[in-house]
Amino acid sequence: MTLKELITKVDFDELLPYLKELIPENLDNLHSFREAYDILRSMEPDKNFQGVINVSMSDEEDSYNGERYVQVSHLNDTSWEKDLAKEIVLDDNVSVSDEELAMHCLWEITFYGFSPQNIEDNFDRMCHPTAPRNIYEIALDKLEESIWKRQTPRRLRCKDKNGRRLITLSLGKKNSWELFNKVSLNPKMNRAKRKREYRQTQRMQYLERMAFRENMILMLSSNGSSFHRSNLGYLLRVDYGAKYDYFSVTCGREHRLDYILKSITDYQEIDLSAYNNAVIGLFVSPDYPLDESELIKFKKKVTAWLELADIRFGVIRSESEKPDVRMMLLLNKVRT
Repeated sequence: MTLKELITKVDFDELLPYLKELIPENLDNLHSFREAYDILRSMEPDKNFQGVINVSMSDEEDSYNGERYVQVSHLNDTSWEKDLAKEIVLDDNVSVSDEELAMHCLWEITFYGFSPQNIEDNFDRMCHPTAPRNIYEIALDKLEESIWKRQTPRRLRCKDKNGRRLITLSLGKKNSWELFNKVSLNPKMNRAKRKREYRQTQRMQYLERMAFRENMILMLSSNGSSFHRSNLGYLLRVDYGAKYDYFSVTCGREHRLDYILKSITDYQEIDLSAYNNAVIGLFVSPDYPLDESELIKFKKKVTAWLELADIRFGVIRSESEKPDVRMMLLLNKVRT
C-alpha cells in the first residue's frame, strides 16, 4: 500500500483521536495537521518515483510513558509528491490500525512544515537569513554582535558565507561549528558576569518579543490592507498574546471561509478566557476577492465563537496568484 492509498482510505477525523493522544499539549494546533492532510489528499503522487517508507518499533522506550513507540522512516527527505508514491513497509513486530498508521505518517511528513510552500519557506529562512527589518531587530542584531565579539574568545569565532555568527565546539580531536546562541561558554563565571548575562538575556528576550510584534503590525497594515498602523499600535504594549495561522484547502474559490471556520471551531482547543482582544487578518489575492455576504457571515460566526468584546477584522491584499485564503489570528491580553 502506498502513502497515497493509505490517506485516501483514512479520513482525518478517523486518525484524530490518535493524534490527540500523541500531542495532548498541542491541541490548539490540530487544524494545521488537518490542512496538511487535506493538501496531501488533493495531490497526485509522482508515478515515476519508487521508494519505501519503513515502519518499525523503537529500540528504546519513550521517556514520557515508558513504552516503545512507532517509528516512521524515509518520509520527510523528498517532495510530498514522491512521498505519496512510496510503498509502506511494516516490520513484523509492528501491529497498528490503518488510522494509527496514517497518523504516524502525517506526524512524520509535517516535521519541517505543514505544506510544501511552508517547508520551502522554513528552509529558505534557515539557509538565507534576512537583514533586520525593524528597529528592534536592528538593536537585537547589534547586541548579539557585541556579545559575540566581546565575550566569545577569538579562537572560537567564525562567520559563514551568509554572515551568520558561529562558534566552534570541540569534539575530541575535531571541531564542529554551530550557530552562535546566547549561551554561557563558561559556567563558572563570577557574580558580576552572571548578572551581566542575566541582563543581556532579559534584553534579548524583550527585543525578540517586540520585533515579532512590530513585524505583525507591518504585515497586517501593508499596502492594500484595510488595517491602518494607527489601529494596531497597541499590539506593542499588550501583556501577552498568541498567534495562529489558517489556510483554506479547498482547491478553488468555493467555501474558503467555511473551511477556515471549521478549522477554528472543530479542530482547535484554546482557553479563550486568557484573552480580551483579537485581531483577524484575511490575506486574499486580488484576483480572487471574497464575496461580501460570505465575509459578513464569517465575521458573525467567528465573533460568536470568540465571545470577546474587542475583535478587529481586516482584509489584506495577498501577493499570491492562487485563490487560497490565509487567515492570521492574534489573541491578546490588553491592559485595561
